[in-house]
Amino acid sequence: MFKRLGNSFKYAAHGIVFCVRHEMNMRIHIVATMCVLYLSQFYNFTKEQFILLIITCVTVISAEMMNTAIEVVIDKVSPGYSALAKVGKDVAAGAVFVTAVAAVIIGVILFWDIEKFKIIFEFFTGDIWNLAMLTAFACLSYLFIAKGKKRNIKGKMKNE
Repeated sequence: MFKRLGNSFKYAAHGIVFCVRHEMNMRIHIVATMCVLYLSQFYNFTKEQFILLIITCVTVISAEMMNTAIEVVIDKVSPGYSALAKVGKDVAAGAVFVTAVAAVIIGVILFWDIEKFKIIFEFFTGDIWNLAMLTAFACLSYLFIAKGKKRNIKGKMKNE
């Protein structure tokens, strides 16, 4: 029983790692989640608002993972062009888009506060170390997002 449970966690971890390595949008969602969680410290969110932020971020990341799973299965069963395969992939991508748009709307509703924007701006521009950390984070985020492996149609992996 424990071995099966352990294997299920191992397989889940493999799926997460696959998505992070091979899906640029997954890496974008991870960086966006890190930014949201970091910036939330400047706000006095209620416990419910913070839970909403976490659920929103997890929903977008989960939708991206389901989209990847659908794409991989479609590539396996329909290696050539198929109009129905295209529809399946487009619908899955549309689901991610819908969750991402909802996340942006929720983020705007929770984060839109001009006074907080001023405080955040002062935080990063008022201290050279904070500005340096922001710059380093931006550079590392770019490298993290840009680096990845590409899936080819046969399901084998190759570097971009």
